[in-house]
Amino acid sequence: MSWYKEHGNEWKEIISTVAAEKHKTTQMVEKDTIQSIVLFELSKSGIPFVFKGGTSLSKCYGLIDRFSEDLDLSMSIRPTEAEKKKIKAVIIDSADRIGLRLINPDAVLSRHSYNKYVFEYESLFSKEPLEIIIETSFFLTVYPVQLHEVRSFVGSFCKEYHTKNPVSFDAATLIMQVQSLERTFIDKVFAVCDYRIQDMQDRDSRHLYDIAKLLQRVKLDADTKTLIKQVREDRIKLKENLSARPEYNIKKILEEIIGSRFYEADYNNVTRKLLYEDMSYDEAIASGIGKVVDTDLFD
Repeated sequence: MSWYKEHGNEWKEIISTVAAEKHKTTQMVEKDTIQSIVLFELSKSGIPFVFKGGTSLSKCYGLIDRFSEDLDLSMSIRPTEAEKKKIKAVIIDSADRIGLRLINPDAVLSRHSYNKYVFEYESLFSKEPLEIIIETSFFLTVYPVQLHEVRSFVGSFCKEYHTKNPVSFDAATLIMQVQSLERTFIDKVFAVCDYRIQDMQDRDSRHLYDIAKLLQRVKLDADTKTLIKQVREDRIKLKENLSARPEYNIKKILEEIIGSRFYEADYNNVTRKLLYEDMSYDEAIASGIGKVVDTDLFD
């Protein structure tokens, strides 16, 4: 059954109202609603998913103000082969219950540590089907984690205006395990360095914006430095995480990124168009990795 099939007109009115009040597009509010419904369905599975990545920064912490379509899921333990197979079945079954259609089934492999599920849904605001993406990654265990409220635009609107949603919406808010801001900050600093080493720019400059926003709450102190050391020891085990290796100096890589303006074109052509606020490339650098290079955190 489609997520809105029985109440299409009501959902269209609700989403249009919230979009107008929150100064978002209707498709953005619609996708946020579906993301919440997906997470709610997964939360009933009993699998200890950890919600992480850019979308978690928006839906859990209210920290970033940019479009983020992916739901990034991991775990704080390493799943077995049998558990990975179960996870695939749970994700596909949960999506099917709300009317999402998996369009890349051949690319999703049961026992892999990374999978990208691309689902289509019938939009109330588009003639063509739209996509929602779920990515699962179990290469690294996630820590620290905390139970956190996962919000939605519709749920927040109803709470703010003390009104009741006219359609049953159990996913308005839910509680999930979420990766800490400190760990997300660390992962993103390593990521921008990994992409620089590999000369990859496309769609990766979003991390610069996220780092700038994360540093509004993350303290650059001894506790963060201790966590960086622990994360580095985990990341170094994977060949793709080049910047964690001892032969690479994070501070020098960041200085090179800043000096060469490596991510500027991608930021201006891609990331900036996804933002719901005005933050220039120079502002993102100065408020983000520009502050990191003035510390000894990653030494």
